[in-house]
Amino acid sequence: MATLNQFTVETQLTTSEVSLVAAGSSEKKFLGAIQLFNTSTSEVEFTFWLINTATTGTTGSGGNQSMVKTVPAGASLRVMDFAGQVLGNSMKFSGKDDTGGVVNIRIAGTTET
Repeated sequence: MATLNQFTVETQLTTSEVSLVAAGSSEKKFLGAIQLFNTSTSEVEFTFWLINTATTGTTGSGGNQSMVKTVPAGASLRVMDFAGQVLGNSMKFSGKDDTGGVVNIRIAGTTET
């Protein structure tokens, strides 16, 4: 059975990696819409990972980073790079930004159990 979900609503990214959506050991999650809202007067860089739940996101050479982008000041941005991705059993979608407390994220999708 599939269930429509609002995974996160107005959740603020921090300067440390935070799990945003996690699939349990017997479910899958489909990432539908992902939107960022930068409430700051400066541009903000963010990083996202699509990894196993037991894995920590790392950056740099040899890291497991999935994407690094910038949201302009006062703007919203749809993150199309991950729209349509599926989190398999025990996977997570996590992220952080370089400022903390100024970028809100909204994620919607479906859960299959």
